Amino acid sequence: MNKLVEIYWVLKNKITNKIWGVVNVPVLNKKKGDVLISYITAPFTLFPWEKKTDPHSNYWECRKIARLFSIRGYSVDCINAGEHRFIPHKNYIVCVDIQQDLERLSKYLPASCKKVIHIDNPYSIYYNKQESERLKKLQERRGAILNPKRQIKLSQSVARADFLEGFGNKTVHNSYREFGKPIFPIPISVSEKFNFPENKNFEKARKHFLYFGGGGAVLKGLDLAVEAFARLPDLYLHIVGPAPFESDFTKEYEKELKLQNIICYGRPKINDNGHINIGGKPFMEVMNMCAAVIYPSAAEGTSGAVIQAIHAGLIPIVTPETGIDPQIGGIILHNPTVESVMKTVKDFSKMPGSMLKKYAHDAWSYVNQHHTKETFSNAYAKFIDNILKL
Repeated sequence: MNKLVEIYWVLKNKITNKIWGVVNVPVLNKKKGDVLISYITAPFTLFPWEKKTDPHSNYWECRKIARLFSIRGYSVDCINAGEHRFIPHKNYIVCVDIQQDLERLSKYLPASCKKVIHIDNPYSIYYNKQESERLKKLQERRGAILNPKRQIKLSQSVARADFLEGFGNKTVHNSYREFGKPIFPIPISVSEKFNFPENKNFEKARKHFLYFGGGGAVLKGLDLAVEAFARLPDLYLHIVGPAPFESDFTKEYEKELKLQNIICYGRPKINDNGHINIGGKPFMEVMNMCAAVIYPSAAEGTSGAVIQAIHAGLIPIVTPETGIDPQIGGIILHNPTVESVMKTVKDFSKMPGSMLKKYAHDAWSYVNQHHTKETFSNAYAKFIDNILKL
């Protein structure tokens, strides 16, 4: 697509997105039909000179899914999941949803439409329960009552689906067990790949730990990490992401977040050159300070932030609920508590640097083979080809 044509389509999408809540990706070959995707519209509304700053992988993934259908002869309409403005009027061949719209859309879709749920989180009932239980445990531990941040509106979308595909490990996929539908696994991609940091000082880095994740501090286990490191002044926690800035969390943990061994950086951003920055610093500058990424989350599809950190040479210390494949290596936190997090990071900080370097390289090698834009593209293309044959 040349620049003038691209500008035309982006301008058109800006208008249709504003009025009807839908954008379009034109077919690249002879048209065979139409496809509807309920995910995000933002990737299709930027002019060539406009740049996104959020490094979340879903931006690229949504665009790639649309393109994979487009090159196969399908015009693709895309809407924002959960917005509920768009009413379908076409005979869509396939509809892909991220668990929020399929129930509503189904009554407008032809009976022949292949209905797909793209898994980017565990099943909604499980997801909501996990956050509620973490909030309850926090209240029991500290007497603090914080508001839920990541509750998903319940629907019958998964029940309406013909196919399930997407992210996660066995723990995540088991949350969909009641539906008795096979899941086609898709490996999450990564925003930026890095060479392994061969010259990193793991002896020094073993006392520094990264917490890297999105919003929903208690669901994602930031409370456990902060309380643990507050009692370990000789170890350092580097927090990247919006979670520590949630108002009720900031108020509850005001004392801990001011400690010298707990450092908050805010959201990562993509700079003008297309690289990830953290607090104005190059991504690898912060990554090279740390030996491990600790993420005691209670619910993810697959944590893209953890995968990104492993690509930068960090060892994962994670719960099964992060959706991380245990074959990556690292340390698994089962039913994490403040005390278990403390013990895990203390033991980790005493491991020889040479051993940590090997563990980090093993994990880095795994994600370079299994979690890239290429592996995502190949897996999703195979999925599309499989369902189109049915």
